[in-house]
Amino acid sequence: MTRQVDFDLAIIGCGAAGTAAALAAAEKAKEQNQSLKIVILERADYEQRGGNTRWTAAYMRMENIDQPAPNFVEDMLAFSDNYADRSYIETLHKNAGSTLRWVESKGVDFDYLPTMFLTSSKPRLLPVGGGRAIIDTLSLRARALGVEIIYEATAWNLSLDEAGAINGLKVRIKGGETMELNVNAVILAAGGFQGSHEMMAQYIGRDAHKIPPVCEGGYFNKGEAIRMAMSLGAKGAGQWDAFHAEPVDPRSKREEAGVMLYPYFILVNQDGQRFTDEGYTTIDEQYEAVARKIFYECPNHIAYMIADQKMYDIPNYTEALQTEQPPILANTLEELAEKLNIPKENLTKTVSEFNKAVQPGEFLWNKKDDKKALGITPEKSNWAIPIEKGPYIAYPIISCNVFTNGGIATDTEGRVLSNDNDPIPGLYAAGEMTGLYYGKYPGGTSVLRSLVFGKRAGEHAISYISSKQKSYS
Repeated sequence: MTRQVDFDLAIIGCGAAGTAAALAAAEKAKEQNQSLKIVILERADYEQRGGNTRWTAAYMRMENIDQPAPNFVEDMLAFSDNYADRSYIETLHKNAGSTLRWVESKGVDFDYLPTMFLTSSKPRLLPVGGGRAIIDTLSLRARALGVEIIYEATAWNLSLDEAGAINGLKVRIKGGETMELNVNAVILAAGGFQGSHEMMAQYIGRDAHKIPPVCEGGYFNKGEAIRMAMSLGAKGAGQWDAFHAEPVDPRSKREEAGVMLYPYFILVNQDGQRFTDEGYTTIDEQYEAVARKIFYECPNHIAYMIADQKMYDIPNYTEALQTEQPPILANTLEELAEKLNIPKENLTKTVSEFNKAVQPGEFLWNKKDDKKALGITPEKSNWAIPIEKGPYIAYPIISCNVFTNGGIATDTEGRVLSNDNDPIPGLYAAGEMTGLYYGKYPGGTSVLRSLVFGKRAGEHAISYISSKQKSYS
């Protein structure tokens, strides 16, 4: 059975982008004394709503709540090798502070809380309560303004009127029932495609199904919204064959179970050999590249952090170990190798050669200390200390998918662009399903851009609906 329902604006997704869009739209409609029907469609149930946002700490690349970190625009462009949309990034920079003040005014507090990065090159502002505080607060405010939220609802088809403008949306409710929504505008905010084995294989490549999402919310991001837009001729953007990677403990069931302590020790592959300079820069600027190496270069897509008892002397070391799983311990390196199924002679040789290569100098855990390990391949640039004080410690590490980079192109108002660079009337997109990132991810920008462009899309959608209604009157 199919039900037909009328809404002025439908928003697909209940994460940072979707809730920001819904609340901004509802506020704009109220400001204009318009009585509009707005709905959020969320694939998950209430307890799991919010996609990636629900589970993330939601780091923000901000010097303070009003000011983005230094070189914000320049870094984002440089990290993408200048493939990213400059106007989009400049708009993000210009509106970041005012958008966070808007979120703060709704009841979300921000602070400089401890992060998993013991060394960092850029400041990170965090919402108190993480991403969940954002969606809980913004969705509650939106509900108070009359926004409806339908859970366990998957949008699967968009339709256009004779003029090429959005006029309909088909939604499948849990159990198989279909709703046909008559709409004036749609905002797509449904995340990327890390939860789709098919799309991961299509765009990321071989063995991509072995890259798990970094949190449970990622499994709900199956890419239908991206495909719906592209079926209407939407333009793609972002690096489709790349994803934002994070090194995590595969034993853990926690979200973002990051293992970010490895710069102080060594990483080895399943053969017991080092494969990267663990300390070439601060952890916030290198963990993605290392996680990608683990997936693309290491046998069985796994690596191990090998440490000793000096790990416990590093201040705040527990912040850099977000896993709840205990370390793998052994009194000797041979015993540790056996537990890890690594050739004993290889691991002992690797550690011995590393220890001999360690240069004198002061070890400084909280900044680059230029304490090197030289004459080995690869050399180590900072934080080189001998691994010699048993019992020895290991943590397994795999690469997890935080979000996919390929997505839909929009303008700075969130309007979805066609392949001819014209907006598709009535269709908007925001958040991780929009393509922005190429190459290296500029940390602390994903949730931030979701909020900024979710808000802008919501406001512009109301202006679009208003102008459309006036043209009919």
